[in-house]
Amino acid sequence: MKAYKKCMGVVLMIENVVLALFMLLVLVLTFGNVIARKIFQHSWGFTEEIVVAVFVLLSLLGAGVAARQDGGLVNLGLVPDMAKPRGKRGLNLASTVICLIYSVILTIEGIGRIIADETMTPILHIHKAWFWGFVVVGGISLCLHFIENCIDYQTKTDAELVLETEEKEGQAS
Repeated sequence: MKAYKKCMGVVLMIENVVLALFMLLVLVLTFGNVIARKIFQHSWGFTEEIVVAVFVLLSLLGAGVAARQDGGLVNLGLVPDMAKPRGKRGLNLASTVICLIYSVILTIEGIGRIIADETMTPILHIHKAWFWGFVVVGGISLCLHFIENCIDYQTKTDAELVLETEEKEGQAS
């Protein structure tokens, strides 16, 4: 358990660096394209291909990082908040299983597209398989973080779960 948490800490650090660098890349490319278009009246056509592909990676990695913490992704806490600790654990486990199924399907589909898609991007002439790789990386990130979140939730004591619910109710008031 502790080894998994330690590995996930390293994975999270790498993901945060990748997210920051790719966000910076999107910012520089988009800003550069605006400047080129306004000053030189010539747009950088390649930026659209790169920015769209990188947004896929940013979205999926960001969702994975958000899934790490309870409540980081959008969820409806109405039923779990009314349940007793044992019921909360069951609902969390069911939710994790559903999310893992989705993430595994997403990853498998991404791998399938990497294998099947031999087309090139229109401007940069890069194999689209490289961009489908971003879907695979994001799917794996989601899987790892859903598992981590589930382990964290399942190992909480009943008192911690009750306190968590009371804190949510206090914040809602």
